Amino acid sequence: MLVACDGDEAVGFVSVKVHNPRAAEIYVMGVMRSHHGRGLGTMLLDAAENDLRAGAVEYLQVKTLGPSHESRAYAATRDFYESRGFVPLEEFLDFWPGNPCLLLIKRLGSDPGFFRQQR
Repeated sequence: MLVACDGDEAVGFVSVKVHNPRAAEIYVMGVMRSHHGRGLGTMLLDAAENDLRAGAVEYLQVKTLGPSHESRAYAATRDFYESRGFVPLEEFLDFWPGNPCLLLIKRLGSDPGFFRQQR
């Protein structure tokens, strides 16, 4: 877990779960609404990705509310992840009962040989 602070106040966080040596998931991430638009989410995501790359984790996934459920807030969340290189793979209608789940994934390395060399 990584935390962003404004002075002594925690204003954002990201929690990452490593599923196996090659894949991890953003388990939960949030930035206080009063601090949106300041780049904190990007900084948290970048720091998490750098930590994962250092451990040779190749893929990072995130799940969020799918587009078939209208929500301005979650549309912004999906835009955030897509603008940072995540690709939507599939929307699951029964993963979270009553709420569609969109799975997005990002490959953390651009050189296919990098991760084989790191192991």
